[in-house]
Amino acid sequence: MSAKTVAIIGAGRVGGAVGRLLAQAGYAVTAVATRNKETAEQARAFISAGAAMTDAVKAAASADIVLITTPDGVIKSICDSIAAGKGFRTGAVVVHMSGAQTLDPLDAAKSSGAYRAVLHPLQSIPSMELGVRNIPGSYFRIEADPEASSIARELVNALHGIELKMPKWRSDKGSAALYHAGAVAVSNFFVALVDFGLRYYQALGADKEEALKAVLPLIKGTLANIESAGIPDALTGPIMRGDVETVKGHLQAMARRAPELLPLYRALARHTVMVAQDKNSITPQTAADIKKLMEH
Repeated sequence: MSAKTVAIIGAGRVGGAVGRLLAQAGYAVTAVATRNKETAEQARAFISAGAAMTDAVKAAASADIVLITTPDGVIKSICDSIAAGKGFRTGAVVVHMSGAQTLDPLDAAKSSGAYRAVLHPLQSIPSMELGVRNIPGSYFRIEADPEASSIARELVNALHGIELKMPKWRSDKGSAALYHAGAVAVSNFFVALVDFGLRYYQALGADKEEALKAVLPLIKGTLANIESAGIPDALTGPIMRGDVETVKGHLQAMARRAPELLPLYRALARHTVMVAQDKNSITPQTAADIKKLMEH
């Protein structure tokens, strides 16, 4: 099967962005469905294709590829309701784009004679517009029934994505959870980590917005170093140098003036020691000395 018709169930940031990219790639978007007609109309206008609908069953029946881009918690119920209404064509490919879910929420589609696939972009999509900009060039997790695998890869190619190969992947909830936790760590935790760093400057009286402006060049430079040198080679700083006294000074200053920052600093320092060891920039004794400091 070489399907080119697409229905989108769920007209949020991901659905709108993916719909527009697929339309630009030559796919025929037949329908955009959500519970709110106005929201569906807005997504349809952004995609510039398809009919805006509130009937998910009717929308799904209009295409050979059905993208369920709803929040994670309702993927199964939406799929179940479409299947109950006989909205899936025989041989259709039904896709969700949740990183934390397996194929299981789409079981009703398989029971209806359709095939299942998961396509998850390793990308932050805060809006439809930024999704269109950010998704191309992103890596994707692909999981699919054998009959849907070629269509799944065609979709990723149309989105100008790259498949992430994971030889130890097993089609179970544990694998999906580990995969998704990695995405959370490098994206969501990164935002939280920047906030954590700003709190040091706030402890010295700096305005938070001004402090963010001050550290953005450092953040951008670090990301550039990671891109060009990789990890662990991009690591710099006192732990990488084995500067135990500087690290000790950090802990003493925090204890006096910002003790609430100590627990996360210690946890991050312990992991940074591991990265420095991977870089072979510190001796085993220095690594042990820094780790010991983090025990107090």
